[in-house]
Amino acid sequence: MTLDRRMESLRFLLRDQESKYTASFDAVFEADDVKILRSPPRAPKANAICERAVGTLRRSSSIGP
Repeated sequence: MTLDRRMESLRFLLRDQESKYTASFDAVFEADDVKILRSPPRAPKANAICERAVGTLRRSSSIGP
């Protein structure tokens, strides 16, 4: 993965409340000063709204994947 090269530009990690994400998963990102933002529980439309916002930001700043 190319995440190691892009880690310095990451400030936030958006993720859902899925139980597969353990405390050790979060610890990896928090060690690099990335703030974990969890989507609200039982809010299925929240992910779509976030994806739309992130897509808009990527297109306007030409950061891309």
